[in-house]
Amino acid sequence: MNAMKYMLVIGFLIVLVAISGCTTQTQQTPAQPNPSGDMGVKKDVAISGFAFNPATVTISKGTSVVWTNDDSATHTIVSDSGSEIGSGSISQGETYVHTFDTAGTYNYHCGIHPSMKGTIIVE
Repeated sequence: MNAMKYMLVIGFLIVLVAISGCTTQTQQTPAQPNPSGDMGVKKDVAISGFAFNPATVTISKGTSVVWTNDDSATHTIVSDSGSEIGSGSISQGETYVHTFDTAGTYNYHCGIHPSMKGTIIVE
């Protein structure tokens, strides 16, 4: 009987290992990734303490901004006007990436917490 239990346990472990190879982890993908697929030049903005840090970022055209949510609360990144920036919900530890190809000033906020504001200046 012990041999039967042993074989059952071994069989179960083999099935678990086989199934575990079939699972994947997902991460939020950028709404508008860099067309080349390469991050190239980038600037990081932390979402922490219900604020964008730094609140104002100055970059060159073609630079990607990477927002990382370090808060336990979910946040979004939404253009104040127009639709240039729109992240959808970003949970803790997730990122949103947007590449800015056109010069201008882009004001944005968190759609869930409107007091959170930021500005991207593209030269």
